[in-house]
Amino acid sequence: MEQFIIFKLNNQKYAIEISRIDRIIDYNEPKQIPETFDYVLGVIKYDDRILPIIDLTKKLYNTNVTIDTKSKVIVTTWKDRMLGFLVEDIEGIQRFTSDQIEENHEQYEISKKYIEGFIKLEDDIIIILDTQQLFDYEQEEDILDLEEKFEEINDENEE
Repeated sequence: MEQFIIFKLNNQKYAIEISRIDRIIDYNEPKQIPETFDYVLGVIKYDDRILPIIDLTKKLYNTNVTIDTKSKVIVTTWKDRMLGFLVEDIEGIQRFTSDQIEENHEQYEISKKYIEGFIKLEDDIIIILDTQQLFDYEQEEDILDLEEKFEEINDENEE
């Protein structure tokens, strides 16, 4: 049995394998960083580090997430760094059998690398996300540069 965090984006359920998640935190308004992709909301301090916050609804559906009291940030390890994904709502932690999980095969003609597979339920299908595959090269470089951009902004503000 595999364990997943189930969450909602744009009325669709998604899952991330629990072993890839560091923590789930409440949403706090991040410090905005100029000249980044529109789904990068900014950065917050997290365990004495800079944590980029990504609007996952904006990234996948090109529509802004509605932020309310249910909104949470899923903190994951990404490219040897931490990254926070803002989601609409956390449904919970669930275990699924291998019979319920179907990997994304080329036969389905789903070209999105970040769709790792599907969890088949009696009345629903949950998309399993591979957070390591969400960004193309240019997007990855932009996110990796956020820490440097944040430090430049802080230096300018201190002068």
